[in-house]
Amino acid sequence: MRFPFAMIFGVPLLHDFLLDAAARLPSKVALVVAKQRMTYAELDASSNALAHALVQRGVVRGDRVVVFGDNAAETVIAFWAVLKANAVVSIVNPLTKGDKLAYLLNDCRAVALITDGYLAKAAAEAAPRCAHLKTVIVSGEAFDQGTGLSAAPGLAAWGDAVAGMPTNAPPKRVAIDVDLASIIYTSGSTGDPKGVMLTHRNMLTAAT
Repeated sequence: MRFPFAMIFGVPLLHDFLLDAAARLPSKVALVVAKQRMTYAELDASSNALAHALVQRGVVRGDRVVVFGDNAAETVIAFWAVLKANAVVSIVNPLTKGDKLAYLLNDCRAVALITDGYLAKAAAEAAPRCAHLKTVIVSGEAFDQGTGLSAAPGLAAWGDAVAGMPTNAPPKRVAIDVDLASIIYTSGSTGDPKGVMLTHRNMLTAAT
């Protein structure tokens, strides 16, 4: 597959898949979640805004960002946003309990956690135990209903975090193809979960 954006920046990165699709097929449906439909242009714009929000909140090249969410549009947006912020994305199963989530956050030294309001209880249990965490962004319903998540560092509702952020372009690209793109954790059913470290080049090769 050709990546026009790689011609501009010199190296192909994983999110060039989205940039290319949004440029070629902006109005085509990219994502279907229940009755919700999102085009490539909308997915690109939404992930640009969240990427800028992450950068504004201190996320820099190589930082780990944990996305603790269900099969939802916000999880997909967050995946691409973290990559566009030049950071490393780690998607965590929404069934993960608070103590194991805390272990994962500490193991990869996550600086940001993106989650949903319905998972606030587990997030609230984990967040205070992660010394590296700078910000927690929460989508969905109100995030403090006796969960204790209001004490999490840099807490913000998704809508507030992305308000006013640029949508027409991602943050400045500084990552290269041999930088980490993702850390995928094993289930940990027979011991502590292990993180599988994948570069942009690893994932591009697998995808193509």
